[in-house]
Amino acid sequence: MSVDAGWRVMRSYRRNWLRADLLAGISVGVLAIPSVIAYAELAGLPPQTGLVTAVLGMLAYAVFGSSRQVIVGPDAAIALLIAAGVGPLAGGDTWRAAGLASLLAIIVGIFLLLAALARLGSMADLLSKPILTGFMQGAALILIVTQLAKMGRIELQQTDFLPRVSEFILAYPNWHGLTLAIGLALLLVFWLFRRFAPRWPAPLIVFATLIALDYALDFRELGLAMVGPLPVPELGFSAPTIGLHEISLLLPAAIGIVLLAMPEGILMARAFAERNHEESDANKELAGIGVASLLAGLFGGFALGASQSRTTLNDAAGAKSQLAGLIAAILIGVFLFFLTRLLNHLPAVAVAALLIHAGLYLLEPRAMRHLFALDRSAGWFAVLTALGVLTVGVVPGILVGILLSLIRVIQSFSRPFDAMLCEVAGRGGYHDVGEAEANGRYCTMPGLIVYRFYAPLLFANAHYFVERLRELVGRNPDVRWIVIDAQAMVETDVTAAEQLLSFHRELREKGIHLRFARCNRPLRVSFARYGVTQALGSDHFYDHLDDAIEDFRVASGQPVK
Repeated sequence: MSVDAGWRVMRSYRRNWLRADLLAGISVGVLAIPSVIAYAELAGLPPQTGLVTAVLGMLAYAVFGSSRQVIVGPDAAIALLIAAGVGPLAGGDTWRAAGLASLLAIIVGIFLLLAALARLGSMADLLSKPILTGFMQGAALILIVTQLAKMGRIELQQTDFLPRVSEFILAYPNWHGLTLAIGLALLLVFWLFRRFAPRWPAPLIVFATLIALDYALDFRELGLAMVGPLPVPELGFSAPTIGLHEISLLLPAAIGIVLLAMPEGILMARAFAERNHEESDANKELAGIGVASLLAGLFGGFALGASQSRTTLNDAAGAKSQLAGLIAAILIGVFLFFLTRLLNHLPAVAVAALLIHAGLYLLEPRAMRHLFALDRSAGWFAVLTALGVLTVGVVPGILVGILLSLIRVIQSFSRPFDAMLCEVAGRGGYHDVGEAEANGRYCTMPGLIVYRFYAPLLFANAHYFVERLRELVGRNPDVRWIVIDAQAMVETDVTAAEQLLSFHRELREKGIHLRFARCNRPLRVSFARYGVTQALGSDHFYDHLDDAIEDFRVASGQPVK
């Protein structure tokens, strides 16, 4: 199927899709209602803002989104970023926090739309697998710790990870025993549902049961705090009137959300498109999520992203188009305006237990062990990112992870693999000396060094390239020719060219010829532009490595094969 926005898909909608879309939409809507309320609580915002965000986000994405399976809405990781960015500015005022969160959503939406216009979808690759894994471990632990106060029905002053854990433990004499017992029991119930009935809508079943029990037991009389009452929101165009100072303070959080929402949305759309033998477009995905976040912010919601659980359910239920998300949004909207009073009977500890359960599910010790098994440095990057999230905060932790990824890329690029090539008995052509040592007899021709460099020759590795060749010359004092197998050297730049020319002059003074074989077209163009071809001479470049070897045999008086 082609990659089209929802409004284009609706114009050519097939009637036989309706049943599957209707079933998927109802399933997603039922699952979303309790979770979006929980994520609003996690972000430190009024619970109904989660419903507003879900309704408006799904409506916008159903019209402008490109994926037929992706469902957008409040997300645990993004909620943590919102709390980290908005909480310190709100000063404990929930409604000021809501205004700031709406402004943040608008900024995020604008950034995502600009990224889509600039076709920056490929930048999502900055968040590597180790960094995403480490971030999710740190975010999961923070998610769990943020709910400790509700589990014990106590007030906690500390917001940082370790101080908050310590404060909770030291406050054990003030824990409300019944609230804690119910919270732990609900954690067990959620685990049992996931273990034995994963397809059942556990949050809906648990919440509906607790609401029904409240009519009989009156949980308030037992000392339990409730989620409600919630005022029915009045939707309308109400862009928050907050100054430029607040905008500048929200920019780091906005950047963090964008850097998280971009890869999550793109990768999720790509994965489900491949699963359903469809196509995906990263930049159209950014545009759909950007419009959804912008619209949610304009009408009192907060920033959102692609939801893995709801998207998975949507696909499992057989959704055929973006209409499924539209149906889910309508269902949540009906609850928002007509059924929010039910939350007056829902204990707050139930929402806390759901979030802690989600946090425990996000912890992936197996993924961490797998990273260490594949690449120890990747595993340590994941650990350092998780520690960064826990110690310096969610947004700085992501930036630490990105910085680590970039450092690793620069390190591997500046010190790439290389090899000295040789002849191997019984095999044609020239091969890596290291491989030959392990697999059989080999020989290197006296007076000749054949060298391969597995990277473009640029400013970051040019000095390393020259030093490696100097080492080879030092170990082979009788060398007369150096032939560079340049097949993997896709390009060069002016800095590398200058170092190469300087090294050529150094070799010429020693009577050593520098020659190149198998230069690709971009490298030949670069060598000509920077004067390398003119300095060495066009006869020092060969289309094939064998031609260079035969020329050396002739020049050194050896028999030609």
